Amino acid sequence: MKFNDILKDSFVELMPASINPISLLLTLGVALLVGMGIFLIYRRYFVGVVYDHAYNMSLVIMTVLTSLIIVTISANVALSLGMVGALSIIRYRTAVKNPLDLMFMFWAIASGIAIGAQYYIVGIVSFPVVALIFCVLYRFKGATKTFVLVVNYDSDQQTEEEIRRRLSEVKGKLRSKITKNGLTEVTAELNLKSDNFNLTDRFVEVPGVKDVTLVQYRGSYE
Repeated sequence: MKFNDILKDSFVELMPASINPISLLLTLGVALLVGMGIFLIYRRYFVGVVYDHAYNMSLVIMTVLTSLIIVTISANVALSLGMVGALSIIRYRTAVKNPLDLMFMFWAIASGIAIGAQYYIVGIVSFPVVALIFCVLYRFKGATKTFVLVVNYDSDQQTEEEIRRRLSEVKGKLRSKITKNGLTEVTAELNLKSDNFNLTDRFVEVPGVKDVTLVQYRGSYE
């Protein structure tokens, strides 16, 4: 076989394969359904400070787009190499601080890859399995809830001793103490079994206390 024939055969192998429109629509449809399932799970079991609807929508689009990319590159080896090079220069600047957000993002990408490769059974069956594991672990987060108590009061010994005594009654753990211009601010961590917001009244009634703040801690506040 001549070199020209080898080059011609190699070029023919790199030519794009025909894509069945019905198969493409099926792939995108399955990806959309799985993406919507991830969307509902994220909205129902959101763990964080503020729910971000835009991020949740991106999970659906990410599942569909990932499957579309896999369908495209699977039809052409040369195109797959070029797309890998093109995607490698993309830099995402959005910081994702919640580990669970990264998990949902990876879930969407992994589902898109499996569905795009036409392993529909993998994408469909893995969805309820992952969702069930997540829901079970979500239920086992513990019977208590973590709260952050912030108390501002006058910097005198009697008031501080009373604040410490009442913190010990609710088994609060002192995390920080700031004293400035005759005022003191203490931050304590409380583990409560219920949303007992009346707890602030026990500290407000202490003479010398200026204000009391009780916030449920659900992640980073930065």
